[in-house]
This record gives sequence, C-alpha cells and structure tokens, in this order.
Amino acid sequence: MLAESASKKSSYNVSAVESALELLMLVAENPGQGLSDLARLSGYSKPRTFRLLQTMETSGFVVRTGNDAQYHLGKRAHQLGEQAKNQIDLAAIFAPIVQEYVAKTNETVQIRTRVGLESVCQHFAEPDRIVRFHCVLGSRNPLHVGSSKILLAFAPDRVRRNVFSAPLKKFTDATKISPAALTAQLQQIVDTGYCISRGETDPDAVSVGAPVRDSHDEVVAAFIIAAPASRVSDTRMEELAALAIEAARKCEGALQNAMLAG
Repeated sequence: MLAESASKKSSYNVSAVESALELLMLVAENPGQGLSDLARLSGYSKPRTFRLLQTMETSGFVVRTGNDAQYHLGKRAHQLGEQAKNQIDLAAIFAPIVQEYVAKTNETVQIRTRVGLESVCQHFAEPDRIVRFHCVLGSRNPLHVGSSKILLAFAPDRVRRNVFSAPLKKFTDATKISPAALTAQLQQIVDTGYCISRGETDPDAVSVGAPVRDSHDEVVAAFIIAAPASRVSDTRMEELAALAIEAARKCEGALQNAMLAG
C-alpha cells in the first residue's frame, strides 16, 4: 500500500516545477553565481537554466545583480523563508529546555517570538510556588518594553523604524519611550548579548532575556526568565542572565537538531 501511494505521488510530479525548485536551492546555497555556473551545477542546459531563472525572476524569487548577471534570492524567496520559520513548532522543540530551567531557577520561563511589532508568548512554564510571575500563552507585548526588547534589538532596521514611528506606551515609570534612550538600551543589549528589565511592564516584576538564533545567525526567539522583583537582587539578576544565555544556546542546538531531522 505504501509503495503504491509513493508511486501515485511520483506520477503527480511536474518536472519543470522540480527543476525550478532545485535551481532555487542552488541559488540559495551558491549566491552570486552566473548563468553558466548555475547550469553547470544543476546539470541543465544553459537555455533551460535561463528560462527557469527568468521565470523565477519575473515572480520575484530570484534577482539579477551586476553587469555579469549574478543571481541571488529575491524578496519572495526571503518571505517564504520567514513564513517557514514561523511554522516551526518552537514550543515543542524548546519545551524540555524550558522545564529544565524552571527547575534550575525556580522562576517562570517563557519563549517569545516577534510577530510584526509585538512579541508573543509561544510557550511558558511556571514554578510550583505561591508567589511567582504569571504568564499567559499567546499574550502580546509591544517590542519596546520588558525583555521583549531582545527581539527589537536584533530585528531588521525597518522594524525599529516602524516601532519608533508611532507614540510609545509608557506602562510604568521605568518604561523608556524616548527613541534616544531606547536606542541606547538596544545597543547595550546587542553588546552584552542579553536584556535585563526591571519594572518596565509591572513595577513588581523583573526579567532577563537572551536571543535564540537559527543556523543563519538570525534571532528567532527570546528565552526569558521572569520573577517577582522582591526576590531578585542585582547579583541574582546576573546569575539569571547567565542561565538565560546558557539556555538560549541549548535551544539553538535543539533547533538545529530538529531542522536536520526534518
């Protein structure tokens, strides 16, 4: 039955689509190659390679640059990559690590990702103690407050421009809404590799976050440890920052393994 199903699937394949997709992968893996090199790498004739590239260029999946007509991925290919990243089940991949660090810290741990100009809680776990930071799955925060700033610090410039283009909400006295002050904070986050937030969204809450990167060195999530401010001294905050960074590196390893397995 399985063999019959596989045979049936293969009968539906369209050779031109297969060829175009293979060629698109070659452009992704070998950016800046010209027509002759791509024809050689693909094994297709130059006329066939040219027709496929021209079709993909017209639809925005590849672009030609320079006098030598070098090919690179186009805007729609990058959009496709972004959508693919969004569909990876980060919650399932990172869940064991989240549980591990809830046990290590005895504090709330959450995974947040950027969706537009907001951060969204994709997964969380809380410690078994009465006084703790409470989290809600799917909750959204602006990118300019709390440890969500880790996602803004490493976002493309256009995202930062969009965030700064509108008036920013001040949640507490600790919330920074001046573009100059925020820019300085974001640069500090980039320099140190983590974000500390004290009372920015709630006067009684603190958090620390570290970026989780994919195999292309792009930040896909923030690993955040949050706690009541009353029990987190400066020394303890630095300890939590080190643990958040450690956990983020483990998440990166888990993500890489999941991508390879997939």
